Amino acid sequence: MPVELAALLASPPFVGKAEVSRCRGVLERDCDFAVAVPVRDEERRLPATLDALSAAMRAVPFAGCAVFVINDTSDVSADVIERWAVRERQSFLALEVSFDPTIRNAPHARRLALDIAARAVSRGALFTTDADTIVGKTWIDTGLRFLAEGYDLVCEDVLLDEQELAALPAQVREVGDAERDYLDLCERLWRYWTYGRAGTLGYRPSGASLAMKGSSYLALGGLPTPVVGEDRALCDAMIGAGFAVKAMENYGTRTSARLNGRASGGCGDALADRATSADPECDSRLKPVWLLHDEATLWIEIIGGASRGFHAIPKSGGTMTFSAVQRELKIARKLATTYGLADA
Repeated sequence: MPVELAALLASPPFVGKAEVSRCRGVLERDCDFAVAVPVRDEERRLPATLDALSAAMRAVPFAGCAVFVINDTSDVSADVIERWAVRERQSFLALEVSFDPTIRNAPHARRLALDIAARAVSRGALFTTDADTIVGKTWIDTGLRFLAEGYDLVCEDVLLDEQELAALPAQVREVGDAERDYLDLCERLWRYWTYGRAGTLGYRPSGASLAMKGSSYLALGGLPTPVVGEDRALCDAMIGAGFAVKAMENYGTRTSARLNGRASGGCGDALADRATSADPECDSRLKPVWLLHDEATLWIEIIGGASRGFHAIPKSGGTMTFSAVQRELKIARKLATTYGLADA
């Protein structure tokens, strides 16, 4: 691994921008699966995260290992991880690294953890979660099952920690519930308008719970590294490359609902906006019902070869706010009820 690690750090996007201060543990070769976790100043939350990870790994009769990339950290996260691995007799690698400010973010830490983990699984599976997340007990088992069915990437619809969510202003929960309700109705309308032939409309990928084939990850060329949103970028890249993606329901994974997240522009900032704004922004992929209908019509024309040919889809006007989602939710409910897709 030292030679391979040196090669990874000497390649884009890390070349000249990552300095390793310490490497703990030794990874076993040819594991059935490997879990990659980015970490930054998480000593308080790590014990619960690691306990849940142990339960999920022990629940399957396969050999697994864990990779932690601990970047630019001032606490004892690495010590917590090492004590856990020794106690659980778990094959692991914990890399303490300092990133150049231009790549000092969660996407690059996750990318490096996945790149290392991919070297431990020749034909196995890769999983990734966050250091502030408690995965469900069947997390590994469910992911492996879907991958065995032929999917290349599995995205779990991760929910927020209930206790932390309950402590936030009610609007935070209301926005999240409205998003899920609206996305569910849009999915039903999309399938209705495209006669069920266009596949899944929207995925909700989260770095807190992703599973993928190691071979597919390597064929893709690794995790995309935007400043934020690497989970969504990975899902888009997989779909664009023709890989099969599975959007699965929640299987028990819970992630932190804290407002002071480690990643600028990430989940914590979004929750803070929902807690304080009079009309917070919602998921950027949500769109008005009329736009969804136009896109479904265009899809049918392209696939069906209609003589009218192509036509331009008007812009949605940007990210929808909570009030806009509430308005469109009423329209979607009425249409779904009319079509017999939902109860009145």
